[in-house]
Amino acid sequence: MFISNMFKPLKYLNTIKLRKYLSSMIDKKQKFSIQDEVKFKINCNANDKEKFNECIKHGLTSNAVLSNEWIFKINFNHLSAGLTLLKKWNPKKMDDLFVLLQMPMTKLVYLTKKTHLESKIVPYGNRVYYFASTFEKNPQEVCYHLMHYKFLFTRDFITLNHIYHILIENSVNKNDIWKDTWIFMYSIDQINHRISLTKRANLPIKPWMLRCKPEVFERTIEIKQENRVVLNKDSTAQYLAKRLKVPEKTIRYISSKYPTTLRVSPTKLKEILDFLLKEGFRSTHILSTPRVFTHSISTLQERLTELRDLGAEPTLTALCKNKTTYQELVNKLILKNTKGYNI
Repeated sequence: MFISNMFKPLKYLNTIKLRKYLSSMIDKKQKFSIQDEVKFKINCNANDKEKFNECIKHGLTSNAVLSNEWIFKINFNHLSAGLTLLKKWNPKKMDDLFVLLQMPMTKLVYLTKKTHLESKIVPYGNRVYYFASTFEKNPQEVCYHLMHYKFLFTRDFITLNHIYHILIENSVNKNDIWKDTWIFMYSIDQINHRISLTKRANLPIKPWMLRCKPEVFERTIEIKQENRVVLNKDSTAQYLAKRLKVPEKTIRYISSKYPTTLRVSPTKLKEILDFLLKEGFRSTHILSTPRVFTHSISTLQERLTELRDLGAEPTLTALCKNKTTYQELVNKLILKNTKGYNI
């Protein structure tokens, strides 16, 4: 295939892993010179040349065509008809919408008719530009997102737009909405009800909280309220600094080396700290082994009891060993304790 080393193959839509694909293709700044274009025209076969010329005729840039090998895998009739349909979307430039050619023709025909009918009510003339402007995204990225979450093309626009404004008016982060667009599939009544409950609990609102199962929502509220009681207006870093009697910058330094430290829930941090301090471990021991916070309290309790029963005075390093090395330690202690006995 012509200058094939310059391309990364594209799988069709049903196999696209959206975010991985976007990171490798949408953000790619591949530029093709006039020399590359000439080289292509010299080396390509007649079929590919015809498709290239058809794309250019419909307004695509040569860079867009040459950067997307999948275009040359599309049937010529599909390509030509699809480009003609996309022109009816009134694109600012064809490079914004051409990725929609990957959809089946029946779907593209349906969406073209729908786009025409709602062009007067959708800001910027179509949903691609609406989402691109609303969420400050590249139109090509929006196309892939909408093809992945097809309901964004078909959900009643008045409802969809209403949901968006409800979320924004209630200080839901715009990027959180974009990452969790399933929220647009839920009823306005449910969204308003969940927002009311979340506000009552004085918690920041996340889209997933508005659409999760009731039992998950209730448990989330419970956990967040427990965490708030533990922290008492402090940050997690401030809480750890106070409990371990060190400057906050010490905790920040440790968390820069072990980022998971500050991701552990405050209730778990409290539980582990209460346990370790009660068992005689000093702040210096805990600070030198921050991975202790990633272990379950039950594992730490069981290991501490087991090692003490075997005559050892455990260190936090010993308590935090992986399963294999911990078992090796236990076996050595058992061997040491049974040495000299006949079995």
